[in-house]
Order: sequence, then C-alpha cells, then structure tokens
Amino acid sequence: MYILGISAYYHDSAAVLVKDGKVICAIEEERFTRIKHDNSFPSQAVEWCLAEAQISINDIDSISYYEKPLLKFERTLDMFIQTWPRSLISFVQNMPELLGEKLSVEHTIRKKLAYKGKIVFTPHHLSHAAAAYYSSPFSSTAILTIDGVGEYQTTALWRAKDGKIKLIKDIHFPHSLGLFYSTCAAYLGFKVNEDEYKLMGLAAYGKPVYLNKLKKIIDIKNDGSFQLNMNYFSFRENGQMWSKQFETLFGKPRLTQDKLTQRYRDIAKSVQTLTEQIYIRILNHLYEITREENICISGGVALNALANGFIHSQTQFKNSHIFGPSGDSGAALGSALYSYRALAPQSLGRSGVIPAKAGIQTKISALSLGSSYSNSEIEIVLKKYNLKYKKLSEKALIASASQALNEGKIIGWFQGRCELGPRALGNRSILCRPSPRSMKTKVNIIKIREQFRPFAGSILQNHVHEYFEVPEKNFYAPFMNYCFMVKKTLLRTRLRKGKGNPLAAITHVDGTCRIQTVSPYPADSTNLTNSTNSTNSDLYFKLISEFYRLSGIPCILNTSFNLKGEPIVESPEQAIKDFRNTKLDVLFIGSFAVYRE
Repeated sequence: MYILGISAYYHDSAAVLVKDGKVICAIEEERFTRIKHDNSFPSQAVEWCLAEAQISINDIDSISYYEKPLLKFERTLDMFIQTWPRSLISFVQNMPELLGEKLSVEHTIRKKLAYKGKIVFTPHHLSHAAAAYYSSPFSSTAILTIDGVGEYQTTALWRAKDGKIKLIKDIHFPHSLGLFYSTCAAYLGFKVNEDEYKLMGLAAYGKPVYLNKLKKIIDIKNDGSFQLNMNYFSFRENGQMWSKQFETLFGKPRLTQDKLTQRYRDIAKSVQTLTEQIYIRILNHLYEITREENICISGGVALNALANGFIHSQTQFKNSHIFGPSGDSGAALGSALYSYRALAPQSLGRSGVIPAKAGIQTKISALSLGSSYSNSEIEIVLKKYNLKYKKLSEKALIASASQALNEGKIIGWFQGRCELGPRALGNRSILCRPSPRSMKTKVNIIKIREQFRPFAGSILQNHVHEYFEVPEKNFYAPFMNYCFMVKKTLLRTRLRKGKGNPLAAITHVDGTCRIQTVSPYPADSTNLTNSTNSTNSDLYFKLISEFYRLSGIPCILNTSFNLKGEPIVESPEQAIKDFRNTKLDVLFIGSFAVYRE
C-alpha cells in the first residue's frame, strides 16, 4: 500500500511517500524551488517521490493531507469576525487566497496531480502527534504538540499506547506559545516563521530583566496552560504581530538594520526564559496526568533546543523523543503514517495493537530520505564548471577530508541523500574543527550570518557524556534538537597542540551547545536499501572517527550547506555554486575532492 503525505500553504511544504507503513522517501518543496520555507503546493516534491519509488500517481492508494482546510477556514473567518472592523484590510488582502487553493485543497490535489483516488485529511496537531509517536521507539508514551496554530489547536496533550493516540486536553487560538515567541522575534527585527532561532541565539547575551513585564501579556497557570492578553497582540487584525500597547510596555521595536543593543538582548533572554518555564510546566503537568516515563514532542516550538535541554533535569520523564523535522514538513510524514493505520486494518491485530511483523514504522533512526546523485551525475557538473578535482576511494576521501579538518580548513560536505527537516545532519553540511574560537567567526562570515549566532556540534555517540552535561552516559540525540552545557572541565583541558576548550567554536557564550550524536546507522534505518544512488551510510561517522584519531577530539562543527536566505543545497550544481561563491577551502562531493584553483 502506497500513501502520499502532503503539507502545504503555511510554511515548509513537503511530500512524503509511505509504503506498507514504512517511510521510503521525503523532501521539502524548497529544495527544488530554492525559495526558503516555500509554502506552495509541493508539485516538484511529489514528482520526485514518485520517480524515486519508480511508481506513478495511479499507484498511490491514498493521499493524506496534514490538516483540515475547511476547519482552518472556519477559524480564520471567525478571527476576522471577532476583530472586525480592525481586520477589514487584512480580510480584503487575504480572502482571495483563502477562498482559492487554501480552501479547495482536494480540488487542487486532483487537478495538479491528476489523481482520482482516496484523499484523507488529518487534523494538524494529530499529524504532529503521529509524526512524533510513530517515529519513536516507544509503545506507550505521553505526547506534547505545540506550535503557532493548526486549525484551532495551538497546544495539545496526548497519550499513546499500542499504536493508538488519544487527546487529553488542548489550548486553542489565539492563545499560542508559538505565536507569542514569533511576535517577540518580529518585535526584535527578525522574520516570523524563519528567524525564531535567532532570538534563541541572542538570548545568551542578555539577562531576564523583563520577565515581570512579559507576565503582564501572558497569564500562566500552575499546570502550564496560558492565555495571551490580546491587548498586546495584533496578529489577528493585521500583518504586524504586536500592538501599540506592546510598544508602550517595551519601547520602540528594532528595525532589521538596527544595532542589537543590550535592551534587545535582555528582551530576548526574558522571552526565552519565560518560554522555557511554560514549556516545562506543561510537561510536568502532562507527566502528572499520565505517569508515563516516555515523552514525545512535535510542532514548531519543539525546535527550541534550549528548552528541550531542560526536559530531563526539570521533569520526571525518563526518556524523550523529539522528531527532527517537528514543523510542517514532519507533519506531512505524520499524516501519512496515521492514515496508513486507519486504512490498513488488515495489518493490525484484533485489539488494534501493532503485531511485531505488521510492517508499521515504529522508529525512524535517520532522516536521509531525500534526493541523491551518482558520481557520474556529479562529474558532469564538475566538468561543466571546469573545476580542479580528484576522484578518491572511500578510504582516501575520509583521510583527505579529516586531514583538511584537522588542519583548520572549512569544507563543504555533500554525500548521500539529503535530509528531511531544517537540520543538516552530515549529508549536506559545512564542516570544520570545533576549535579554536576563530573557526566560528570564519564560518559565520562564509555563510553571511550574524556573529552572535552559534553552531552545533556533531559528536561520536559513545563520547557525548565526556564532553556535555547530558542526562545519561550515552544520551541519544541524532536529530540535533537538544542544547546541553559543555562540561566545565573542558575549559581547562590541554590539547595535543596548545591549551583551551577543545569545543570553543561550538560553545555558546552561555556555555551551551546544540548537539548531534553520531553513530553508524542501525539495521532499522529508514534509508532505502535498494537505492542505486545511495552512498555508504556510515560515511559521516567514519569522518568524525578519523578526525578524532588525528586530533583527539571526537566532535566537529556542523552547519547546513547553504548561504544566507537560501535553502540547504539539494543538487551538485547548487553545492558547486556555493563553493565557488565562498571561501570554503575544499568541497567533498560524492567521491570527489574539489580544490581551489
């Protein structure tokens, strides 16, 4: 049975193909259109999924859409009515689009894809819950879904057991932790649905001196439930997220080009601190009412790695799973997996419990679900640009790349299948050694990023406890969704050459680091084993292992292979263009090492 999952029309449109309960390929539309966070109908992503699986649209048993368009239209119309006449301009500007493809999704799917089969619509937060649960290793778990807004829900508490997901309680629009955070990000001069992570990075430079003022605009209960004081927000009425009263309370907003003064840094820290407090209160309440030892989390707020770093130290959950693409692209995957359960009862036991061999996805260990390119395809592009390159064996490639890293060079790394979600996890990455501190400055210059923004570290799984204050010895974090403190003892560590913190370039000013643990892909990896374009799935692990042998550091700096304002590179041509337009020292693409003239 083939099910095609789709998300579209808000941000991060994507297509996901599920075969007999297993995710076989998935990719965001932005990777093809080159429009960052593209929200258009994912025509090219769908086309690629079908081609990758070597099937046609007629082979699809059902298409699953990640939310209910009619219910979302109802909520939007209700919002306009409640805020009338202040919402008049917004109503006039948005109604044509709302009455178009956003409302008639079924008609759009059938027209654009020439599809005549079954179409299923999964509620937005249920899609998030399914993505978190069915990708986890847990049979029984609590689930938190938390984002800007779906149809009505902005926060939902769930319990899942034996494959079944049950809603416990929820919070509805306009009361939203995601929209609260986005409003504050916009006030600080950052883009909504794109730059929220900048607020998170900036927070490390401030102090939470505005906490009491923030509590005037959001009422927080002991159980973590909350209500926004809508006098301070205007996202229902117009394009500006905050109201005049918000400015009266906090002062003039920052324009994008304005300097980041200490006031803005302190506001960012206050917003981040309050978000963490609410997040942890919700989780503690969820534990109290479920007594589950496992927690799954999804939705855009789940990308707040700083907040995730407190889950194990400030709640009683023993195990956590945060799906890598926890935003809307991941919701397409969740919708498809949920629909498979509904449409394939023959694969379930009488009680609805998943049998051991039911063929239903119970764990996703890797997100390498996107496109890949053969060496012959890569070499055609290398010759097109008349580049200096050398083809290497796998052993020589690893040796050359690890040596370059050890020498302090910054490399482009384009290998295997691109990942689903906002994180580059070692297939479409820019890499360098994690020290000295100047490496951070150099990479930010290459990527044309603000210098206050930190980078993540990819560390060998069996060494994570030696370098970070993780909750357990071999804490598993393959999707780069947690921040932890770097061990204080490292600040006094003597390296083989010189002294200092071996992770200086990835240690943020508050002592934290967003981590990705790296190990060889296990046997249950979701990678297509029959793909002719697949490369050795352990390549990234081997690279870091060899760098460790050379340097004594089992960790490297990892950031996405893209420049400011563009999505992560998808094709060899895009990777080569970024290489030529920057000061990257070497590009390792497929089996080729590409050098500067």
